[in-house]
Amino acid sequence: MKKLVYMISRPCIALLVFCVALNAAGATVDDARTLAEDGDIAGAVTMLRGIVAADPKDTEAALMLGDMLWDSGEDAEAVKVLEALRSKGSREATLRLAGISMARYDIEGARSLLAAYRKTLMRGKKQVAEDLSGNLEEQIDRAEGMLDRVQNIEVIDSVDVDADEFFRLYPVSAAAGRLAGPEALPEGFPSDGQTMVHVTESGGRMVWSAPDGDGNSRLYWSSALLGGEWEAPEPLGDSLAEGGDAAFPYLMPDGVTLYYANDGENSLGGYDIYLTRRGDDEFLQPANVGMPFNSPYNDYLLVIDEYTGAGWFASDRNRHPGKVTIYTFIPQDLRVNVDVDSPDLASLARLDNIALTRREGKDYSAVARAIEAARSQAAAGGTAPAFLLAMPGNRVYTSFDDFRDRRAAEAMKEYLAKERKLAGVIDRLAALREDYARGDRSQAGLILNLEGQLDKARAELRDLRNNVIRLEQK
Repeated sequence: MKKLVYMISRPCIALLVFCVALNAAGATVDDARTLAEDGDIAGAVTMLRGIVAADPKDTEAALMLGDMLWDSGEDAEAVKVLEALRSKGSREATLRLAGISMARYDIEGARSLLAAYRKTLMRGKKQVAEDLSGNLEEQIDRAEGMLDRVQNIEVIDSVDVDADEFFRLYPVSAAAGRLAGPEALPEGFPSDGQTMVHVTESGGRMVWSAPDGDGNSRLYWSSALLGGEWEAPEPLGDSLAEGGDAAFPYLMPDGVTLYYANDGENSLGGYDIYLTRRGDDEFLQPANVGMPFNSPYNDYLLVIDEYTGAGWFASDRNRHPGKVTIYTFIPQDLRVNVDVDSPDLASLARLDNIALTRREGKDYSAVARAIEAARSQAAAGGTAPAFLLAMPGNRVYTSFDDFRDRRAAEAMKEYLAKERKLAGVIDRLAALREDYARGDRSQAGLILNLEGQLDKARAELRDLRNNVIRLEQK
């Protein structure tokens, strides 16, 4: 067989020979499905191509081929296969194409195809077949609403990594805490093989996901006690899952803001990233962070590292089998949305060309160097640098010896002192909120006062940091 294929130079003839041989061997759709379940997607696609080539009337094989091509990121070929089936009257292919249009954020096309699919279910006024569209219409509505508010983020890098334990590859600094697996949990804490744990910078709090008694993934957290012990795990509430599973949590340094993922009823599809904040005694109603962070696929683990000035989130929207894409972006103090009339709106929402998200002429190398410094420090197993200060000219300062200007070094000391003071206020506020949640209302006024100080203190820190850079550049 090898010799025969080598001698025939035309690929189409070689493929025909292979397909005939495959059909003669009795390959079936079930065989292809078994290959896919075993992780051999490429082998399953090849087998299905052979089955369809040998028997173009095998609708089941053609549908599965279209699905697998789409799931593998071979979009154009998937659409070609499904359009051919639709032209032959396949209602299932019409439904698949409606879902693909929604995934492309072609809202008008998705609605039209869904209506065409539903029309095939009717004979006159009588429905003759079951509607298998599920919540597709709701997802289309949700996508249309999100497209009105696509955040105009700046993505400076993306990398495909193995999906297994991808969170260990986030290059976060020590100030952002630690991302770990179930091994980070004390013995006896709920967990499973999919558990991801975020341990805060101080090591005083951890938040993670684990199955509850019904097997649904839920979020838990615990605080450190004296002597190395930990409080009993506290569930953060079923409401955060919104009827689905909640996982991949990240708690911001303020101890209040929590990012996590769930695949509940308000998801665009698969896991979506959500934001919630802790109120008086519980976390508040979560909000979907929208596009481009979320897509009709699985999106999870949004981390913002205030130390390096970078953020990360992961997604399998690119549909590379066994892989997820980790995106690196620049967090915004104030949300700015893409103009709804922009011709690049859908592309920016999908992130299919991250170069479109970058600001013309802007230099991102300082952030990249800060990330690399944090990554190198973590790889070396050393302690965190005294600070990370991204300077113009692709420089990153990590110690006072880096300063040329004495006044700038003194200003940096003032900045760090203010930063430590703010961290103390945040820790105190977190403790007061814990007491309040347990029923102690005596410090309600102090809590409000401290909350009022936070925004002012953060603005003052930004001004101080800018002053350090200004003095050093003189």
